[in-house]
Amino acid sequence: MIHESYPWKKELKKYKELFLKYNKAELLKDYNEEAFSSLEMSIFFSAFIIRKLIDCVSKVSDDVDNYCLHVHIVEPIRHIDRLNRNPSNKNFDWKRKRNVTKKGKDLCNALIHSYVFGFEMDEKETIDGFFVCSDYDRNKQMYLIPIDVWFAYVDFVASDRVISMHSVYDEEKGDYKFTVKKRQTQDDIIRMERNIQETFFE
Repeated sequence: MIHESYPWKKELKKYKELFLKYNKAELLKDYNEEAFSSLEMSIFFSAFIIRKLIDCVSKVSDDVDNYCLHVHIVEPIRHIDRLNRNPSNKNFDWKRKRNVTKKGKDLCNALIHSYVFGFEMDEKETIDGFFVCSDYDRNKQMYLIPIDVWFAYVDFVASDRVISMHSVYDEEKGDYKFTVKKRQTQDDIIRMERNIQETFFE
């Protein structure tokens, strides 16, 4: 259980900054070990933090729980095992890449349990996406996630603030279930600032 979510959400921003720091062509040439390790850590650690926040139930809003990403999938064309897991044309059917919508939590799970992982480079020789499949999905599908889509998700979670929630007691589970977790909106912030002004400056 996470006691206070703010420090964890603050770490998410740091991992995004770490990625941006090392995602430069001059640092990625010749497969610079420090650069690629930092890029990997920024993706994997951000996935772990998001998954942990969601699992703590009360630390993120329903909007985070239900957040979906527009990603691509490619299917394997041969059995994927430890000797055949390179995301190449001989192992995966890249010609039949399909667009899908996937829940953020499911993609975090795929990263945490990754069997295949790697980066996709663009014409500028910087990273514009990454691919991953879990040990469970390795012979079903692999996800290709654009890097801007991933960090839009990271930003969304990092800026999340629950301002109200409701709970009901689940007799079957013997525990409380949170049914509504409202995310703070810009209108909520404006309303709060207006109330403060009215209280102290009337």
